[in-house]
Amino acid sequence: MRKDLKAISLVWLSKTGLTNLNSGEGGSQLVDIKKYRWQGKEYPYISGQAMRFYLKEAIRRELSPQEACIPNERGETCGNPKDCVLCDLFGYMGVIERREGEAGGANIRLSPLKVSPAMGLLPYDENAVVDFLTRRHRLEEGRLEGDIVNVELAVNIYKAGICLDLLRLGREEKLEKENGINRVIFAEVVDEKERERRLSLLLGAIGDFSDYSKQARLLTDFTPDILIASAQNNYSHRLQKALALKEDCQVNIELLRQIISEVKKESLKLFAALLEGVISNSEEVKKVLVEEGVELKDTPRQALESLREFLL
Repeated sequence: MRKDLKAISLVWLSKTGLTNLNSGEGGSQLVDIKKYRWQGKEYPYISGQAMRFYLKEAIRRELSPQEACIPNERGETCGNPKDCVLCDLFGYMGVIERREGEAGGANIRLSPLKVSPAMGLLPYDENAVVDFLTRRHRLEEGRLEGDIVNVELAVNIYKAGICLDLLRLGREEKLEKENGINRVIFAEVVDEKERERRLSLLLGAIGDFSDYSKQARLLTDFTPDILIASAQNNYSHRLQKALALKEDCQVNIELLRQIISEVKKESLKLFAALLEGVISNSEEVKKVLVEEGVELKDTPRQALESLREFLL
């Protein structure tokens, strides 16, 4: 892995079909969509916790059972970043039981991977419908009974992103005393080859993740359709503001130009890709990206692969 990099940052847009990827509190007869309000209108969103879960499951598909633990009944994971890929990438917090003569406490690893909620960019009430789900039950005597549940479904364009702290990937923070002064160092728990493999697993998961909610009846694709990725020599979340939509599904061109011009000063390389039919001003977006020196690929998967090759 390149030694002059500190982070990778990705932001993307994804257009979904009619679906409900992350339900809210709802009620006994309603399966609703999580929503936020902006300027008096409601928009759907998918929580950061759900996004982390979807990415975890995509990575788990590529691992042997010994490389990824399953949380216990208290939600605690194994806390072993050397042998568990998910504990390394996503962090953990476990309770250290108090024993006689000991203080107890918590075993904590801050997640090297930061994941944003997926924010819907189109108003909910203009792109949604309430569907009826019939739950059927076969009774012991052979009779069928059922009840009706209302399910909120919506078509939308979601903006999501991640930022990975490369200095902490495959490493643990440790306190070291030097000349009477405490310092934090990063001690490697896996070798460089394994760090590269775990980074590749994450990038592959972003291009392939599919274990989100309600897919048995509401099959949709939620992988990136428009993607911008940066390989950075500092740690920054600035790229997350690059893709903002205005009316008529147009990316805010001026904001895009401003953000890219800032990010490229702290990046060794930027990659991007756009699929057609997601936004209405894709040619303007491509022009700005090329003018700002971003390497433009045909598809998001190609952009992810180019980023991986550059990093490794």
